[in-house]
Amino acid sequence: MTWVSRIVRLGYLAKGLIYTLIGVLALRVAFGMRGGRLTEPAGVLLQILRQPLGRVFLTAIGIGILGYAAYYLFEAIADLRHKGSGLRGWRDRGLTIIKAAAYGTIGIQALMIVFLDGRPRGNPEDQARAVMQFPLGAVLVFLIGVGVAIYGFTQIKMAWLGQVDEDIDAAKVRREASWVLPLGRAGAGARGVILMMMGTALAWSGVRGRPSDAAGYRDVLSSIAAIDPWLLAATGAGLLCFGLYQLCHARYAKLAVT
Repeated sequence: MTWVSRIVRLGYLAKGLIYTLIGVLALRVAFGMRGGRLTEPAGVLLQILRQPLGRVFLTAIGIGILGYAAYYLFEAIADLRHKGSGLRGWRDRGLTIIKAAAYGTIGIQALMIVFLDGRPRGNPEDQARAVMQFPLGAVLVFLIGVGVAIYGFTQIKMAWLGQVDEDIDAAKVRREASWVLPLGRAGAGARGVILMMMGTALAWSGVRGRPSDAAGYRDVLSSIAAIDPWLLAATGAGLLCFGLYQLCHARYAKLAVT
């Protein structure tokens, strides 16, 4: 196993921890338990910082997620999975680039919290506002939102059809831990719904030219909670499943370059 593989797998572990905590905290809110809160990755990073050896863990999380993001960015640009340069190929590669950029932002936030003043930066509204400062920035925000929504839809579709991520060794999983795949299916469906809602809000933000319309995990979870606490519980359980799946993914990841 090369150092590239180790860092990417560390990124999967970091993702798993973050989503597991988001799901657990949401479940606590849904069931009226103490200590619950609706939060997003940046909020989870602060929770980790406050724990014993928090800076050490946060540094590892930042390095792992940045390595994960850099790997998948390179994979998409270099077309390591041979998606091709046609419309469908660039669609798939573009979604991978969006995923890499989103996680890269989390990795940067983790390291900024550790090495600067201990505060996360760049909530969805701030990020949308920053992009809108560029020429045609509102159009770019709209396109990114559409991309996020499409990615969310593909996750829901995969969950519905029972499809498996191409970057996991499904044959090995079925031999050693077949229960991992249902976890991933439930998690992908829940996260897909959230991503569709986030992407739609971001696209609408671009259409209206209003950064305040952008939404993150906390905003979406708050909207779901306002509809019905049981719906929030289902979403929180799904995110917990996704987090556990990512923890397992660290072991069973099938990388194009190792």
